[in-house]
Amino acid sequence: MNINTFFKAFLIGCFLIGLQSCSDFLEEEPRGLQTIDGAFQDENSARLVLNGMYDAITWGESSSNGFSGHSYEFIIGDICSDDAEKGSNDADQIDIQRLKEFNTNGANGNVTTLWGKYWVAINRANVVLLSLQGSNLDANVVSQFEGEAKFVRAYAYLHLVTIFGGVPRFESPVGSEEINDRSFTRASIAEIYNLIDSDLNFAKDVLPKKGDVDPGIATSGAAAAYLARSIMYQLGTENGSNYSWNDLLTITDEIMNGDYGAYRLASNYASIWSVEGENNEESIWEIQSIDNGLSSFERGPSTGSMWTLFQSPFFMGGWGFNTPTADLAESFEDNDPRRACTAITLGEHAFGIEMVPNERNKTGYFHRKAILDPAVWNTQKGSEANLRRFRYADVILMNAEAAYHAGNTTKAISDLEMIRDRASFSTFPQGYDPDDIYGYMATGYAPLDNSIIPQSGQDLLDFIYLERRRELGMETLRFMDLVRTGRYAQVIGETYNNNSDPNDTEFANRVLSSLSTVTVSSSSGNPIPLFPIPTKDLEDWGISQNAGY
Repeated sequence: MNINTFFKAFLIGCFLIGLQSCSDFLEEEPRGLQTIDGAFQDENSARLVLNGMYDAITWGESSSNGFSGHSYEFIIGDICSDDAEKGSNDADQIDIQRLKEFNTNGANGNVTTLWGKYWVAINRANVVLLSLQGSNLDANVVSQFEGEAKFVRAYAYLHLVTIFGGVPRFESPVGSEEINDRSFTRASIAEIYNLIDSDLNFAKDVLPKKGDVDPGIATSGAAAAYLARSIMYQLGTENGSNYSWNDLLTITDEIMNGDYGAYRLASNYASIWSVEGENNEESIWEIQSIDNGLSSFERGPSTGSMWTLFQSPFFMGGWGFNTPTADLAESFEDNDPRRACTAITLGEHAFGIEMVPNERNKTGYFHRKAILDPAVWNTQKGSEANLRRFRYADVILMNAEAAYHAGNTTKAISDLEMIRDRASFSTFPQGYDPDDIYGYMATGYAPLDNSIIPQSGQDLLDFIYLERRRELGMETLRFMDLVRTGRYAQVIGETYNNNSDPNDTEFANRVLSSLSTVTVSSSSGNPIPLFPIPTKDLEDWGISQNAGY
């Protein structure tokens, strides 16, 4: 099945499974289960339902299912960190700025949409899991489908627990009696991670490897990679499972040894975010996108690919949000090609178009990984750019950090050299040369100097953190990297208080003041800042709000 065919099936699947995830996704008794059960008697019909199950995690903008707004992961991962500013003008999407300042409440439209889409995904996955119990499909097929459903459920819960902390734990569709009781309870952070890890451990052992299924279907490699991420987050936050760094080292070693599929670094860092770079050898988990021609706020594959429109420069047809900070851009060495591929600046070019000052950009830098060739934007609301969610480079850097903590500094340094060597021989991004709008211009830079890598101690760990920032910049990971390492408040304070703009100092003081009320303590000793749970569901579900809101 090619990608376009996959998404035609994807849309049909959305309609089939949508019966269980209409406007109030927990307020109606799950209807149509007989219809879903019937679909699971035939493998082709079942695949349509499975394709629909993936739908909710692609949403970036939605005005259906009882919530409305933008729910991109970068709103938390990039903008609520030192890597990016909200972008656009001050009044546009003000709720995002309020999130960055932790100065908001349960009526915030962005957390409402983020919260809602993941519960739809969890509900759909649970419907699939229940339906599989009555299926007479081949046992191996049932096992794979169960693995896919548990991967989607774990993916959704991992986002919920890092944004909201402990949340209700649902392992089956919610029935009318539970809904009418309005007495849901919030599981602890550790309990949610326990479910995530259980789901991912199952999925990594039963799912096929990359290349054995169509792009966009969960694989054993994707499950193993997300399990590694879950373990890493727990090591720095709430470690109820008593993981050690050796546990993270083991799972990342297994991925790097090919136990869950063949992955390697792409030869050219600059090509990863181009159309031809989709589903490349480095891609572990990538949400597939096509432009389906929708120009409204309807759901569908184009909503997933709206991330390019939302973040691209205004003068290139975008809306100008999520702009890289100068602090991120200046973290790169002068001869590092990854800077221009991450934070392109004034006077430089993308697809032959010069970056120029604009009122919607206050940092002077533009998110190059999100810029797509304007020639392939077929509608205002969509593009065909896939969402890169997990790259093999991240696994290597997790391995480096785990190796450091496990006492194997030689391995940690070797991992860093692997990442930096690939960067050294990369080009400028596509169209950096205005006379060759689709070409990849050589940088002419000397290779990065690996002799500067510290050989031990805190300096080496800090360098690993720095390489994560450079390699994975603007890929939605910075917020949790700061939180799990206990550096969030320190970095926000230092970054903005060291700037000459008094507005930045005022911003830093507001954030630091708010953090004292919105954080919870953890077993690691690192405070965990949380965001507000939507007010409507506090009342409807009978659950408590996070502190400070």
